[in-house]
Amino acid sequence: MTTLDKFIDEKNARKCGFVAVLGETNAGKSTLINQMVGQKVSIVSRKIQTTLTRILGIALYGNSQIILIDTPGFLRENSVESLAKTAWDAFREANDVLFVVDAGKKNFDASIKLLQKIDAAKKVSLILNKVDMIHKPKLLEISTIFSQIRSFQNIFMISALTGSGVEDVLKYLSSVLPGGDWLYPEDEITDSSFEKYVSEITREHIYHRLHQEIPYKCVVKTENYQWQSDGSVKIVQNIYVKNNAHKIIFLGRRGGKIKAIGEAARRELMELLGKNVHLFLHVLVENNG
Repeated sequence: MTTLDKFIDEKNARKCGFVAVLGETNAGKSTLINQMVGQKVSIVSRKIQTTLTRILGIALYGNSQIILIDTPGFLRENSVESLAKTAWDAFREANDVLFVVDAGKKNFDASIKLLQKIDAAKKVSLILNKVDMIHKPKLLEISTIFSQIRSFQNIFMISALTGSGVEDVLKYLSSVLPGGDWLYPEDEITDSSFEKYVSEITREHIYHRLHQEIPYKCVVKTENYQWQSDGSVKIVQNIYVKNNAHKIIFLGRRGGKIKAIGEAARRELMELLGKNVHLFLHVLVENNG
């Protein structure tokens, strides 16, 4: 093999690795993952603790398969001690860590406390998110604050919502991932099952529609789905709530709220799947017996 052939082989060799995305609740982790993947794989909401379980987003960049681990934020908004265990599990198996900070916040104490918990041996890049509305001198000031806590592989200034700066993050991760075969087929964007994926879409619209009334511990379960002969899909989902009072909130007057949630979720599922969707939602009181 000539030197040129070896160079070409190395350049085209596949890479694959896990990247954990850590940060405070609502720093923009889910939005960033969705941008990197190029399609929604993690729900986005301003509500506290919407990411209840770890979700993998699978991003492709060049010859690299970047497996992004979305991690739950704080279970209570101002307590670093309540960070869910799955966040640290994801962190331990990751090759690299993206530490996401909402640059628009006035107080970074919680983020700093979390950052201080990360092993110094880990490769961490700082992601300053939501920078499009912030003056550059302020961003440099924020960078300095965090750089005094630890050294970073890189500091990226992005807007996850618009996608500005996100390609720079992908390019960097692609350059540092270890060589190895891809763990997932090229057309997969998440390791979540179809049932869980469509349940998450509905759950997101519950958060958007119910605002402060939302019972946070509701569970959306896709009971079954059937592909129809015309190419459409019929999806039946149950929304489990704690008691009848919560059920009344979900249903709304004359069933108006649950109908609006179902219609919004159906429209998004049609867009994501590229097919007609028939979505049926049922609100049930959880049986604790």
